Amino acid sequence: MPFPGILMRAAVPMRARCLFSVPALCGLLVGIVSCSEPVPRAGLTAVWAVNETEKVRRDDLEHPARQGQDDGLWDGRTIRLFGGRNEFIGFQLILEAGGTGATRVDVRLDSLEAGGVAISSKPVTADPFDFRGRNIELFLEHYVFVKERSDWWLASARPLPDGDHIGWIPDALVPFTAPGPRGVRTVPFSIPAGQLQGVWVDIYVPRTTPAGLYRGDVRVIEDSVTTFTVPVELQVYDLVLSDTTHLHNHFFWGWPTIAARHGAERDSPRYREIFHAYEKLFHRHRLDLIDGSRTLDEFRSNLAGYYTGREFTLQRGYDGPGIGIGQQTYSIGTYDQPTDGWRSGFYPDTPEAWQQASNAWEKWFRENAPAVWRFKYMEDEPPYSHWPAIRQKGLWIREGKGIGRALGTHVTTRMGEELTGAISIWMTGGHAGWRDSGGTTGFDLPRVRERQAAGDKVGFYNGQRPSYGDPGTLDNFAADARVNPWIAWKYHADMYFVWETAFYADGGANAWQQVVAGTLVYAGEDQKFPDDSRGLAGPVASLRLKNLRRGFQDYEYLWLADRLGIETRPFVDPVVPAAFNDYNGSTFTNQSDQPLWAQHGVMYEKARRAIAESLHKAAGWSGSRSTSTTPGKAK
Repeated sequence: MPFPGILMRAAVPMRARCLFSVPALCGLLVGIVSCSEPVPRAGLTAVWAVNETEKVRRDDLEHPARQGQDDGLWDGRTIRLFGGRNEFIGFQLILEAGGTGATRVDVRLDSLEAGGVAISSKPVTADPFDFRGRNIELFLEHYVFVKERSDWWLASARPLPDGDHIGWIPDALVPFTAPGPRGVRTVPFSIPAGQLQGVWVDIYVPRTTPAGLYRGDVRVIEDSVTTFTVPVELQVYDLVLSDTTHLHNHFFWGWPTIAARHGAERDSPRYREIFHAYEKLFHRHRLDLIDGSRTLDEFRSNLAGYYTGREFTLQRGYDGPGIGIGQQTYSIGTYDQPTDGWRSGFYPDTPEAWQQASNAWEKWFRENAPAVWRFKYMEDEPPYSHWPAIRQKGLWIREGKGIGRALGTHVTTRMGEELTGAISIWMTGGHAGWRDSGGTTGFDLPRVRERQAAGDKVGFYNGQRPSYGDPGTLDNFAADARVNPWIAWKYHADMYFVWETAFYADGGANAWQQVVAGTLVYAGEDQKFPDDSRGLAGPVASLRLKNLRRGFQDYEYLWLADRLGIETRPFVDPVVPAAFNDYNGSTFTNQSDQPLWAQHGVMYEKARRAIAESLHKAAGWSGSRSTSTTPGKAK
């Protein structure tokens, strides 16, 4: 009898191959060679499914989700999904190989249909970064071997137990269409005996899709023969996620990613084509990819269309959330202080030069993309000795006579009184509520409310468990990438920022083979490690990037509910009982305090379904083209 929660192939034992494969000779050898002796069979032995917010190690045949989870996604026979329009819904199909392994494996999901309407994938071109008509995408999960735990520094609460985060961990998601290393196609693929292989499936529900129950089948093919057929049901609720992403964010991206790994000279035509693929991929995940090392002239020439929305149109090969809508946040001169202000036009260090630069930047945005939150990135994690200079430069902007005085000023440090008045956007990191020699650090809730009441914006960046999730580390729960938008909603944070998306770019690391912090995307081509190049002129997403998208989409669920007057705390509190320094009144959190927020996908999916059903009942209101940028407030 099959295990609950696992689709297993019928047990038909293979027979030992007889000498010369001549049946008549087998009869002559009775008593010498048994023609019915069972041998290990080839191929896949089981198929099962898990939600987006799980990591299943390649050798984890005893993973708890194998027996099914209490999220309604998998009952051993059918994959059941739910969501709204203008939303990506994902799941992971886990293929299990026994005996001697499986060869020439392929997986297909052609369409989901209801009442003559189909959600299908009909790409306009073969370019995997031309997203027009690309509503169903399949990805092969790539595994990195984690030999030992990362250095969880700054007293960060290392995710436990250790055994769950050692071994072959999935992360990079290689499109089925990728040519693969040395031109060997990604699909079909092989699975060694006693191993698992994950296949990530993305389904985008177009904004015009009618509500209803859509059905289809996942087919698993081995050596050109379909060996498993798994029914898929997708309940499309009567709700539409906004094209505008209401939690402002910026994800830093360094230009050497393309120059060093793809081998394209900066700002050459090929460089711009590859960069366009990166920008479209991030926009499709509701994230703003920031190239902040630009003068205003360079910005006009290379980036302007990503903020006006011109680059995110069908004509430019884009479809998905935010079509025709520009990015919402721009960080000017990211990391150019204290000595490289010329990179963004803030040079030399004089009031006249800084005010001239701030006037010019502010003028461009007012005339071309007025809804964008724009700010000068003052300095990254400055030591206290730099604070007087930061205050001085911030006041040069703030006390100017032109329109540039309205330009935001941004710093990644604690909210010290010494910078009050010179900084308008505070990005906090580290443990919330911990007191160092200078004062309280992190997203300290009383101080946050004080600064927001004064008109400042306050956000948080990167990760610091258990204060908030850490999406940048491989040996971690997938939920660490999903939880931060939930935390931002509950505690009214204005913005979220990640310092690096491809930290390996200009270094010697091979992210395909070793653990590298700060890797949310992988270079689809790699001049330094050609044996691992996937032959793609653009990025390869990670499982962590998908969970960031899932978290930002969850935020849109909460935003919709709040907009309709639905109380959100009952949905949020079970998922995030506490974060930052809201831990039973303690002043800060440390290694001994494991997070109280949910670390597996089940709780998130239960909450998301409850919100979806509430919104479905309130059908008739649509926020699909909202351009509001006011952060939601939990009730």
